[in-house]
Amino acid sequence: MFLYLGGDVSVKKSDIIGIFDIDNVNTQKTTKEFLRAAEKNGSILLAGEDLPKSFLLIGEKGKKQNVILCRLSARSVYGRARRDEAYE
Repeated sequence: MFLYLGGDVSVKKSDIIGIFDIDNVNTQKTTKEFLRAAEKNGSILLAGEDLPKSFLLIGEKGKKQNVILCRLSARSVYGRARRDEAYE
């Protein structure tokens, strides 16, 4: 099952490693360093044009990990993922 994140970005739910709230984790030094490194490596994808409220860590089999910045809150993304389980 796929999860729509905004813009033209959808991900397989099975590829989601974690959903993180930017406001809560952006104060952590390690998280800032991780996001900077991901940006430097070109593994950040923007889901829409608005300011991001959350980010998802995606790990596709056989590919490097990607970070998707999303305008939806972490709670909304999690809610969408849980709600769609009924249709799988």
